[in-house]
Amino acid sequence: MTQPAKTADSAPQSTAGAAKGDTSRNPSFLRTLGGNLLPALWLLLAWVVTFQLLRGLLIVATWSHHGDATIPLLGEALLRGARFDVAIATWLTVPFGLWRIWRNSPGRRERRVVFGGFAVVALVGLFALIAEVEFYKEFQMRLGPLAYEYFSTQAEHNAIVVGMIWHGYPVVRWTLVCLVLWAAFLWVAHRQFPGADRRTGLVARATATVVLGGVAIFAIRGGFQHTPLRWGDAYFSPSTYANQMAGNGLWSLLDATRHSTAGHKLARQWQRRMPVDEAIQRVREIVLLPGEKLVDPETYPLLRVSPPNQAVVKRPRNVVLVIMESFTARFNGAIGAEFGATPNFDALAREGILFDRAFSVSTHTAQGVFATLCSFPNLPDYDRPARGPLGEQPFRTLPQIFRENDFETLFLYNGLFSWDNKEGFYRHQGVQRFIGQADFKNPTFVDKDWGPCDFDVFNRAIEEFSELAARKKQFFGIILTLSNHAPFDLPHVEGLEPITTGGEQNNRLNGVHYADWALGQFMASARQQDWFDDTLFVFVGDHGFGIPPNITEVSLLHMHVPLLFYAPALFGGKSEVRHQTVGQMDILPTIVGLAGLSTPHQAFGRDLFRLGADDPGHAYVKRVGEPILGWIRGGEILVGSAGTSAHRYRLDLGFPPSASEDLSLQNPEATTVRSQELDAFVVAALHTLERRLASAGAP
Repeated sequence: MTQPAKTADSAPQSTAGAAKGDTSRNPSFLRTLGGNLLPALWLLLAWVVTFQLLRGLLIVATWSHHGDATIPLLGEALLRGARFDVAIATWLTVPFGLWRIWRNSPGRRERRVVFGGFAVVALVGLFALIAEVEFYKEFQMRLGPLAYEYFSTQAEHNAIVVGMIWHGYPVVRWTLVCLVLWAAFLWVAHRQFPGADRRTGLVARATATVVLGGVAIFAIRGGFQHTPLRWGDAYFSPSTYANQMAGNGLWSLLDATRHSTAGHKLARQWQRRMPVDEAIQRVREIVLLPGEKLVDPETYPLLRVSPPNQAVVKRPRNVVLVIMESFTARFNGAIGAEFGATPNFDALAREGILFDRAFSVSTHTAQGVFATLCSFPNLPDYDRPARGPLGEQPFRTLPQIFRENDFETLFLYNGLFSWDNKEGFYRHQGVQRFIGQADFKNPTFVDKDWGPCDFDVFNRAIEEFSELAARKKQFFGIILTLSNHAPFDLPHVEGLEPITTGGEQNNRLNGVHYADWALGQFMASARQQDWFDDTLFVFVGDHGFGIPPNITEVSLLHMHVPLLFYAPALFGGKSEVRHQTVGQMDILPTIVGLAGLSTPHQAFGRDLFRLGADDPGHAYVKRVGEPILGWIRGGEILVGSAGTSAHRYRLDLGFPPSASEDLSLQNPEATTVRSQELDAFVVAALHTLERRLASAGAP
């Protein structure tokens, strides 16, 4: 039989020959080394170019959010973003590069399997970055920890999230864009998965591996810098938008995964910033008001009894707390917006006590409800304590305080109480009765994702409150609305004209408009009830919307909400607008003070009706999934994290809103004072949470 001719590539080599050919003195060695490395380098380059193109797409699609970011600044963001692009591209490339080096003669099936794996990785990565366009429009942040927050281990909850995404966003359009880009990317990449038989010696492959490893370490670390690449390296300018554009969503997702197993690394970094004893003393100076008496101060940082305030002419017999989904101050006429979306709330505000500089503690419902009912901050590494083991400790919550004072406590909500462990947590914290999605009989309208509409929830609330009043029961009722949420599947209301002047915000505006209408129907019905004049109503947004422009690194407009205390008979007809800075954590002590209760509480907020006229007020904010915190005091905000320098800005929350340039260097002493206040607040709260000191009943 005739033997096939042996090529130079396929001819077997003797051990001596292989050794001879694998020395740097042999020019073929360098060619072999290059042949082993070039496929990985070409793949890495393809990824980096693709990332830059997608960053450009993100900038174009979110241009309305660019604020003060100039074209040159965004050009610098592209350059700085290349470090993150190269880092994540290296992670995506190295496994295939190593396969290419060590598998010189793969069979057809192996090549198909490996290329198929690469194709799947490419599809997931590209889809994530394309989906990031809508993600950024919604939350004004790149992909990261927040992307994981919406999903849980419960299939029922995940089905709702998927339904919300499908019905609320242009999924088909972006999927088609993704598939086109994926096909083009694979067409380029497939050239680096050849099937040629390329036998190379052990030394050449080992050398290529070492070189590839060195390049990978250099790229993943972000260069020769002292510390490995981290999110703070994207923050290079005063423009929040430009800084965010310098990041990479896939890098952020990988970093979030890494930190999720790092054992509360951020919390540990914050705790090292100030001794606990000093932090507790400092936070007491910030929070405690005259006349408040600490209970067991050697153990509990803020457990205290507060004297009643004198804002009401008669103490309320009942309290109704309405936490409204995404009810932003930026669309609120009583605050100054001109869209006409909130006529009913505006009318209530003219008869109540409105705080127009109120802030939610964070950007999601779970944190807003937690801060409002528990008066406890959203902390680094502990965005959702109600879902974890630390939530098993008793907190001094509003439901618990009212229950101890013989009030009936109930919680009404359109959705599933299993979401964010609402029922499990708040039943443990004093709520006696829950009325949720499955408890509505013949609702007038059902959102296919979220459940019955706000109108049905408010109607049920009237029934429940009236039944309790008929039995001579005092009640504390919590109403959490939900209709004003993407995909904004709203019922048709006769006479409620849609708002069309908001451009890309029209869906959000009409969600607020409907929520306001439902609120108006609720209050009109409540006025007809015997219990109305004896009831204190408190209205607050759980959070706002992520709308342009970005104000500082924490996107402050996302947390600007209205806060209204309404009880014409109890306030003696008094009404006003107050301009002090306040937060959701102030609601608990304020309600306790209005109700005249002497039950101990451990609020991290203050009774707003006992503040001095010259007190500028303060609020603490932290977006979910972000390591950056905000400390607002009066008309200024300090923004800081455990790993970067703090920045201080002067705020203008008018229409349009703005923030000044960074003032931290102009008055470093003031910046230091505010930084120490923020450190004390966080350290004392972490100590309280982790040591299970939220209540005197804690084990």
